[in-house]
Amino acid sequence: METFTKDASSGAAGLRKEVLNPGLCTVCGACVGYCPYIKTFGEQVAIIHDCKVCDGVCYRLCPRSFTDYEMLRHSVFEDADFDPVLGTHTSLYFARAKEAEIRSRGQYGGVVTALALFAMQQGLIDCALVAGGVPSGAQPFLCSSSEHILESAGSKYTAVPPLSLFQEAVRNDFQRIGVVGRPCQVTACRKMQQEKEINGQRLALVIGLFCFWSLSAGIYSFLKEKGLGNCSRMDIPKDGVDFRQENGEQIKIPLEEIRPYIKDTCLACYDPLSELADVSVGSTEQYPGWNTLVVRTQKGKQLVEAASAVGVIELQTYPLERLPLLRQAVFQKKQRVLKRPDRSYIGLPAGEKDIFVEGGEEQ
Repeated sequence: METFTKDASSGAAGLRKEVLNPGLCTVCGACVGYCPYIKTFGEQVAIIHDCKVCDGVCYRLCPRSFTDYEMLRHSVFEDADFDPVLGTHTSLYFARAKEAEIRSRGQYGGVVTALALFAMQQGLIDCALVAGGVPSGAQPFLCSSSEHILESAGSKYTAVPPLSLFQEAVRNDFQRIGVVGRPCQVTACRKMQQEKEINGQRLALVIGLFCFWSLSAGIYSFLKEKGLGNCSRMDIPKDGVDFRQENGEQIKIPLEEIRPYIKDTCLACYDPLSELADVSVGSTEQYPGWNTLVVRTQKGKQLVEAASAVGVIELQTYPLERLPLLRQAVFQKKQRVLKRPDRSYIGLPAGEKDIFVEGGEEQ
């Protein structure tokens, strides 16, 4: 199987040819944070000068350049048992923040906010790179205090590049950098940790989000055309998208009306559950006020157990009757992606692809 190589020919030119031109960029911000010749313009990433001095780092950091999943998994989990559908994990919970204020500010049960706050208060991280602001004005934030994390609470369903601030965090001498990100951003984090020259070893905690797709910024023009005003909060249940306006009114838009705004690159994503994170967090469906929490690494396990022990979060055993539904949703997502012509960035170990052929047991 192919592996990462420090191939100069796969630098900015490879990034442009394989990722930017085909429209596969996820706007994670990893290349932007590394290279002064790469910039974000809204939800677009552009190489503003041809780079001739290149060892391929910007290309290797990209979650849509060739990704050796087997190597990355081993670097994160060593020899832990691997579940090809849900990814490596030690436990699965329903969870929520104990504090009502965190639950009200956060998404669903507020677990991401609660864990990020606890990690900072305990000194596990000294800053966090997150997506902040209201959904219609979301932007990357470098949070260096608990107050900053609280202000950034709540999911943003459009592309925001928090990793573009990684080198700013390094320049400001933060030593234990936390990241809250979508699966593509989590993958980029693990690639960054392979690159010692960019201080990737300073990534101390990666909290991943469930993400089956995100929306283009055009969704907000669509909302204005419908006379819905500014959006202060967004949620994506199974049957559509809920938008909360600044006046508190909540409106549901059918999924079919939203579908044209789903980003194309999301349709090529093999990992909807942030499998390489320390912990992954998502919704529960039909259980309002709770998150699904997947504990993956020993670091994630220690964080969750400590937060639970002091009453920061509340844990319940994940209902066994819900597990087949989660597995089926992920199985079908991976199955669809592996049929796509733009799946060539996905490097899987022998036999994993075969699990998702037509007629698989998770159908």
